[in-house]
Formats: sequence, C-alpha cells, structure tokens
Amino acid sequence: MKVGLLDVDGHNFPNLALMKISSFHKNKGDEVEMFFGLNRYDKVYMAKVFTFTPDYGEVIMADEIVRGGTGYDLTSKLPQEIESQYPDYDLYGIKDIAYGYLTRGCPRGCNFCIVAEKEGAKSVKVADLKQF
Repeated sequence: MKVGLLDVDGHNFPNLALMKISSFHKNKGDEVEMFFGLNRYDKVYMAKVFTFTPDYGEVIMADEIVRGGTGYDLTSKLPQEIESQYPDYDLYGIKDIAYGYLTRGCPRGCNFCIVAEKEGAKSVKVADLKQF
C-alpha cells in the first residue's frame, strides 16, 4: 500500500500523530512518504492541529482520505494500535530530539486552550520518560 502523510498545519513543528501513523504503516511493510500533490496514493492521512489553519484545498489523488486531529474534530483520537507506536523520527529528519506525552489533560482551563476539553481537566500520567 502507498501511504501519503499530509501535515496541513506544517508550521515547522513535527506532527507526532503522523510520525506514529508512519511507523504503523512501515511496520506493516507499506510505502510511506510525506504527501506530494502529483503522486497517487492508496491512502492519505491529513492531520491538522489548529482550527484556524485553512484546510488543504488542492486535489488529492487517493482511494481513501483520512482527516484527523483537533483542527478537524476535537474528539478524534488515534486507534490504540497506532497511538502506542514509537514515532518515525526519520519522517521529519529528526536525529537528536524525542517527542511524546508524559501526561494528558490540564487543570488550568485557560480560555484560549482546548486541552482540558479534549483530554480532561485533570493531568494524568500516560508514559514514563524512559519510553522516549
């Protein structure tokens, strides 16, 4: 299967969900690459973190398109089999940094932030630092 990954926000920060999706598909033997508009794909994953980011407006040649992230739907989550994947850092050329979540949720409730609404108003441990 040929998989394209489209970081809709693309604000020079790696998208952790796309890195995990990449690992998941590569472990299955699929061909994975960052989306390139002239290529045809079996499946394209579009990830968007921010609601204010405009959606990708060009044609996507794919049999299936999956949109996810808080920019599309506050309730969207990766399936556990993908969420538990070690991120594919090569996707963004990352060599010396690790990304992940030690906790989820936040009790602060800042008016500009959606974390408490999405993940809960209590900070909960979800990983150990040694996992990164």
